[in-house]
Amino acid sequence: METMADIQWVAERLAEAYPYIFAQKRREGVLDDAPLDSLLRAMLSQNTTDVNRDRAFSALRRRFPTWEAAAVAPVEEIAAAIRETNYAPTKARRMQAILQQLRAEHGMPTLDFLRDWPTPRILEYLTALPGVGAKSAAIVCLFALGRPVMPVDTHVLRVSERLGWIPPRTNAERAHRLLQQLIPAALIFPLHIGMWEHGHTTCRPTPRCAQCVIYAGCVYPQKTAPMPAVAEALQRLEEQGKK
Repeated sequence: METMADIQWVAERLAEAYPYIFAQKRREGVLDDAPLDSLLRAMLSQNTTDVNRDRAFSALRRRFPTWEAAAVAPVEEIAAAIRETNYAPTKARRMQAILQQLRAEHGMPTLDFLRDWPTPRILEYLTALPGVGAKSAAIVCLFALGRPVMPVDTHVLRVSERLGWIPPRTNAERAHRLLQQLIPAALIFPLHIGMWEHGHTTCRPTPRCAQCVIYAGCVYPQKTAPMPAVAEALQRLEEQGKK
């Protein structure tokens, strides 16, 4: 059973290992998105790299300076603008359906009204929209609305399982519930970005255990190296970041 001290220790180690990740997210623009921008960016990220997500989002904004324009455009034009992302036609249909629904309900495509809603109501509303799952809804809550809701992607899922915070082979939907109950509100944001980067950089499908700064908390049985010294692990990470 994880204690608050265990969770705090992981958060501190990851912050030490990846001190640049907050600034990276700021550069990507995800910390400055309005709620609707955040939702559409999250939808674009499904089954797509972050690089292609951001390219598609930038192209979409260039093609449609306002979401009102995208709501009334031929859906094929939206699909063409987001062609950098996978499943562009499907995403275009779902995104336009959301824009049109918001326009009908609120007179314009916006999610700014969510700012005053309680978090459970926000999650319920967002996940009822076409193509919006728990991860996308959590991203809007955490990044655009400042609510302590834990998004769980493949990286966070993998790291959580290897730490023993969730049972093996837990699906993403259940992982959202378990991690939300486990992690203190104040640690959700730093742990999300830290675990995301750790899963992206170190705790990969074949893990780079020799550079893992949270090795001591890991219960994964197929480690690829003995426990490293923390200073050596940090040095390896720093060297890798310079390449």
